Amino acid sequence: MVDTEVRGDDGRRNAQPTWRIAFLFHADLALFSRTVIRCLDALTNSTSESFEVVVLADGTPEHVADKLPGLATGWGIDELQIRSRKRYVASGDPSNNGHRRMFVPGVRYLVVVEDDVVMYRTEPSFDILAACRELFELHPDVPVLSKVNDYHQWSWKLLDEGPPIEAGVRSVNRLSTHFVAYDVARFVPIAERFGGFDLDVFIDRPDLSYNWEDLVSHVGTTGGRRIAFPESWPFHVFHCDRKVDPESIYHTQWPPVKAEILAELERRYRSAGATA
Repeated sequence: MVDTEVRGDDGRRNAQPTWRIAFLFHADLALFSRTVIRCLDALTNSTSESFEVVVLADGTPEHVADKLPGLATGWGIDELQIRSRKRYVASGDPSNNGHRRMFVPGVRYLVVVEDDVVMYRTEPSFDILAACRELFELHPDVPVLSKVNDYHQWSWKLLDEGPPIEAGVRSVNRLSTHFVAYDVARFVPIAERFGGFDLDVFIDRPDLSYNWEDLVSHVGTTGGRRIAFPESWPFHVFHCDRKVDPESIYHTQWPPVKAEILAELERRYRSAGATA
């Protein structure tokens, strides 16, 4: 990673970086030890943006959590949070508990990446963080941005919601929380109005589901707001898992399946000459 600490016009160091990059981790340390390196390199290598990196270990077993401090230093993590799920736990899918805790005062732009997600840049000079910031600045009706390349697996299908936001950037009906960039000031007040930070708003059953990604999608597609999906940008994002069956809303959550998919992606992008 590059040193992106910047100074203001008076020469003082800025108290807050432009970006907070947050990873949501649970338990699969073997996979995360590989994906976090790939994602950080893709997001931050040669970026012109200032940033900090946070890992939230949510409900992580103690024997796994004990290994994180030493590893986080090597990964270039600025802050490590380890939280139990004993008190004040959100309903629905367990990941809801972590996503709703990513927002802290003073953060302007936030990226959240789940621990079984991997990214590759197909153009080494492309600055993902700068591109996201510029899109937010140009389009005040966009509170969130997301991209996942394997969206064909989704049971709730990705569809266009009106004309493109700009060339190569679709306006879409939904997103996935595998990788999301937020304009925090635009997102949080609406999410609060919709009850997004309440503990009991979420549901996760085979017959009915309303989880964090549904909430964020709701925020991004109501009140004249739009979700940006930059399909043409030269970076690819994948969830390292498969659905339990083609129409299911659930993934296998099985570590051998995730490791197999990551290995296949590594071979594909290595042979294509892409950079992480």
